[in-house]
Amino acid sequence: MTNNDTIDETEIETTDATLTLRRTFDASRERVWQAFTDPEELEQWFVPDGMTAAVHAQELESGGDMSISWTDGENRIDNEGTYVEVVEHERLVTGEETEAGELRVIYEFQDVQDGTEVVVTQEFPGEVPDGAAEGWAGMLENLAALLQESGADPTEADERSMTASRVVEASPERVYEAFLDPDELARWLPPTGFSAEVHHLEAEEGGTFRATFTGETEEFADYGHSFGGTYQELVRGERILYTESFETDDPAMAGEMTVTVTFETVSEGTEITVRHEGFPEATSPSDANEGWTDSLGNLAAVVEEA
Repeated sequence: MTNNDTIDETEIETTDATLTLRRTFDASRERVWQAFTDPEELEQWFVPDGMTAAVHAQELESGGDMSISWTDGENRIDNEGTYVEVVEHERLVTGEETEAGELRVIYEFQDVQDGTEVVVTQEFPGEVPDGAAEGWAGMLENLAALLQESGADPTEADERSMTASRVVEASPERVYEAFLDPDELARWLPPTGFSAEVHHLEAEEGGTFRATFTGETEEFADYGHSFGGTYQELVRGERILYTESFETDDPAMAGEMTVTVTFETVSEGTEITVRHEGFPEATSPSDANEGWTDSLGNLAAVVEEA
């Protein structure tokens, strides 16, 4: 049996075990995709009324972890799963194991005359729960408000930036130390396929650092590079802000980037959020996101060692 309804501007179709929602947003696919994949923006709209959200993991790749919690101060709902499929600007598929079976959500993004149509299909292991359609319609209304408030399309600066986050089972002070200890930094910072050497690191405001990534496999042999920068702000256990740039003669790789790292205490340990801004023309923010995801996974292994 199929039921059709409309709440606000969201079209809703419900069968016994599937909920499908359609809504068109006055924004480009790239802008809407950003709102679905940027942890800071997700926390603003992907949350039921009366609750607040916290993104604990956002590994935007097939097989990557995803984790977001909702709380009203007394009760907490955890949504934890994996990304089954990621096709940039086109399609996201997530899977979450529940006691009743797998809960799968498919997000599809398509250009239409009025902007971007988003289709959300939620496949339940049993019947569609009461209130699910209303909850989703409310969140999509939040998204519409966010897009209208922030502007329909990302600025050039937004397009050259990325955000990655990870929750690790360690204190903020321990994680902070791992960002500023040269030996530990060399262990966890290089992404898959690279090794690192930290040539010097002055862990003080105004202090400088310099490091080199070396490709350790045939695939990455030609992608080694050196980079360095300056620590602008250091707040123990809370925040690190630094600038950095590549050592290069290539104008397309030149320019100063800014990296802001924050540490927040959560029930599982520490939530790390990395905001990397100002990528040069020849550097892909999505590739950098994958790199930071690898690095934060390495960091978790280092700080969670017994």
